[in-house]
Amino acid sequence: MGVRFLGLVESILFLLLVAICLPGCSPSPGDAITDVLNQCAAIGSASAQYEQDQGIQARFIATEFQRVDVSACPGDFRMAFQVHVFAWQNAEEYLAKNTLGTAFLEGFLAGLTDNPAWIGKTSSDVAVANQQINETYFTLTQVAAAHGARIPRSVAGE
Repeated sequence: MGVRFLGLVESILFLLLVAICLPGCSPSPGDAITDVLNQCAAIGSASAQYEQDQGIQARFIATEFQRVDVSACPGDFRMAFQVHVFAWQNAEEYLAKNTLGTAFLEGFLAGLTDNPAWIGKTSSDVAVANQQINETYFTLTQVAAAHGARIPRSVAGE
């Protein structure tokens, strides 16, 4: 009976040891976020092929970001990430309109109607869209840093 009891105690101790060690084997929230940010950096690099058309570039970034699996990340990061994706999606429309033709048309309409309000409307919309992207990115990196993630240089703009 004593041997059997010792075997039971050893089994329980082994299970406790495994239970304690297993969580350390899974990636930390910071590691999961770092993986996501590394994927985003690669997407950002790949988007350079569309830099001649900023609308298409924004659509590419938003679409590829949406495909990134963030399920292993904490909820606050997932939320901030989705808001950042939405900022890219919303910017697509404005960035697509920001062309020399649009600038010419705005100038022409301003002259035709004698209303300077036409001038710079698209540029103003683009500035607001870019500000949204930057603000959501800043929030995203703050949340990431709070979880101990490493921000890749290419994502941090270095």
